[in-house]
Amino acid sequence: MTNEMRVWPIFHPSIAVVAEFFAKQFIRAQVKDPVVRKKLTPDYMLGCKRILISNKWYPAFNRDNVDLITDGIKEIREHSIVDSNGVEREVDTIILGTGFIVDPRGYMNKFNLKGLPGHDILEDWKDGAEAYLGNTVTGYPNMFQLVGPNAGLGHNSILFMIESQVHYILQCMKEVQKRDVGYLNVKKEAQVEFNEEMQSRIKGSVWTSGCKSWYQQADGKNFALWPSSTMEFYRRNRNVIARHYEWVKVEAKPQATVQLGSKERVVAKAKSKTAAAKEVSA
Repeated sequence: MTNEMRVWPIFHPSIAVVAEFFAKQFIRAQVKDPVVRKKLTPDYMLGCKRILISNKWYPAFNRDNVDLITDGIKEIREHSIVDSNGVEREVDTIILGTGFIVDPRGYMNKFNLKGLPGHDILEDWKDGAEAYLGNTVTGYPNMFQLVGPNAGLGHNSILFMIESQVHYILQCMKEVQKRDVGYLNVKKEAQVEFNEEMQSRIKGSVWTSGCKSWYQQADGKNFALWPSSTMEFYRRNRNVIARHYEWVKVEAKPQATVQLGSKERVVAKAKSKTAAAKEVSA
C-alpha cells in the first residue's frame, strides 16, 4: 500500500510538484557536496521515470572512495574506461543500467507470429503494440500475454499485476471449456475502446509532461504502463466480460470419401507403409 500511494503524483502533476519539492529537500539533506548534489537532482518531473526507493543511494556519494562521473564513455579498454574528456580510470567491474527494451516491434522483429487469416503481429502492431487488458489481442485466438501492452508499472510491484492476469487467463480457459468452443477471440471494437481509454487517461499525467523514457515508443505514445492503481487492474481482471469476445466452435472436417458401388471407402491421405518404404529406399 505504501508503494501504491506513489501513483497519485503520477496522475496529478500538481501533486507531483509538491512531492518533487520534498524530494529535492531530501537530496539536499542527504548529499553534502553541492556539485554532486546538482548532478544527482533529476531534471524531469517526479514520476516521469521509474521511482526507486533506497536509504543508501544518496549517502553513498558522501564517501571518500566514491566519485560521481557524468561524462560520457569514449572507450572501454582491457582494464579501464576512458571518458569523453580523455581521462582513463581503472575498473574491475562494469555494470550497464540502460533501462529496458519493451517495444515488441524491436525484440519480436524476427518472430513470425500469425493469427487468423490476414493477421500478422508485426503488421498489426506497426503503429504500436495494443491489446485488451494487456491479456489478449484481436485476431489471435487463445493467445494470452503476461505484462502485455499497458499492463506494466512504474510505481509498484509487477508481480501483483501478473497474478491478476494469471487469474484472468484461467477464467478465460474455464469459459472456453464451459461453452464447449474451440477458441475465444477478443472483439476488435472492445480492444479499440480499451486502448482509447488508456491513451485518454495517460494524457495530463506526468508521463506526458515532456520527459522521455523506455515507457514510450519513438512518437511518444506510452504503450507500456497501466495508467491507474493496481487495485483497479485487479478488479478489472477478476471476471471475463463475455460480450467482449467471440466464442467460436470449431467443427472437425470429415475425411474425404469416394463412392465405390454401394460402399464408401475412406481415401487415405498418407501413403501406405510399403509405398513409403519404397520411396525412402529410392
